[in-house]
Amino acid sequence: MPTNQDLQLAAHLRSQVTTLTRRLRREAQADPVQFSQLVVLGAIDRLGDVTPSELAAAERMRSSNLAALLRELERGGLIVRHADPQDGRRTRVSLSSEGRRNLYGNRAKREEWLVRAMHACLDESERALLAAAGPLLTRLAQFEEP
Repeated sequence: MPTNQDLQLAAHLRSQVTTLTRRLRREAQADPVQFSQLVVLGAIDRLGDVTPSELAAAERMRSSNLAALLRELERGGLIVRHADPQDGRRTRVSLSSEGRRNLYGNRAKREEWLVRAMHACLDESERALLAAAGPLLTRLAQFEEP
């Protein structure tokens, strides 16, 4: 059973991560590609050549919502649909060169903002502490209930 101290730590950490995520999202808004589209482009980049069903499962999205986003991304020339080489009845999606350019450009903008913020707000030892906490945050994000 979690202690009151555990619950307070969890609430504080959730709030901090949410605040940083919102700020990074705000930095992404200068981009012509919508944030929801960037999320899907990022998932395709991470998963590689993927079926819409695999993408929906990985991102825990409804297939109808994903289908609409994929249509927008395809119209914008950001993804390419093609037949599955093993099963021609299935469709796979991958990033187009334009999609990759948009995604990587947006990531670079957000990362550049984060570097500026870290150098403006944190001293060297604080930046080292933040770097050391990164793998811990990754492990928390990857946790699945047994």
